[in-house]
Amino acid sequence: MSQIAVDLTRCRKDGACVAVCPSGTLALDKDGFPQEAVEDRCILCGHCVAVCGCDAFTHGGLPEEALLPAPARLPSPALMDGFLMSRRSAREFKPRPIPAETMETLLNVARRAPSASNSQTLHWIVVSGADKVHTLAEETVNWIRTSGNSPVLLDRWEMGYDFVLRGAPTVVAACTPATYDWGKQDCAIALTSLELAAEARGLGACWAGYLTRIAALHPPLRQALSVPEGYTVHGGLMLGEPRFHYHRIPPRKPLSVQWL
Repeated sequence: MSQIAVDLTRCRKDGACVAVCPSGTLALDKDGFPQEAVEDRCILCGHCVAVCGCDAFTHGGLPEEALLPAPARLPSPALMDGFLMSRRSAREFKPRPIPAETMETLLNVARRAPSASNSQTLHWIVVSGADKVHTLAEETVNWIRTSGNSPVLLDRWEMGYDFVLRGAPTVVAACTPATYDWGKQDCAIALTSLELAAEARGLGACWAGYLTRIAALHPPLRQALSVPEGYTVHGGLMLGEPRFHYHRIPPRKPLSVQWL
């Protein structure tokens, strides 16, 4: 049974919905209207509904009430370029955790990030509060102690400096089923979206490299994070209100590019 419905009085027969369908599910019938030509191939990406400019296309797997309007205007290139280039990693935070409603908004932005074949397999873990975050940092350091690595960093930890999570009031981790082949990529894209959404709200973020790496090596850290059985942590962010703000954009290495 077809999942799509087309209002023939509205459809302009421009074929846009067929052209943007990544799975080849749609085709034009003899009269030029879209139809579902192949069953059980749709990945529910929503391109067909999103591209229809005359509201003629509906999809049973994409409820109308779940669709959001696209913004009428986007930021100018200059504004967007400046925003992206001025992003800095925050490593000093104010103590207040990010409010739950703000965190939910950020996650709702991030969950719309691209994923391989629109699989949407990500599972999020949010840790809020200084004590809980410190427990994660402490468990990470416990593994570093037993590994015999980084004695200088361990000395700094003993002196009260949290080099793992920087005293952040909130930490978010992204994970996927261990059997899923595109977990690293999907989590990196989603976490980047979340980071930029946080930046736009005046929040600071820094990638939690120690936590990400050691969560794969140290079962007690997985337990402290409550990682679901069969899932792998592929990335994490420290989040919070930054103590400091930056006023200039530092240089980077020269562009390395090969034109073909």
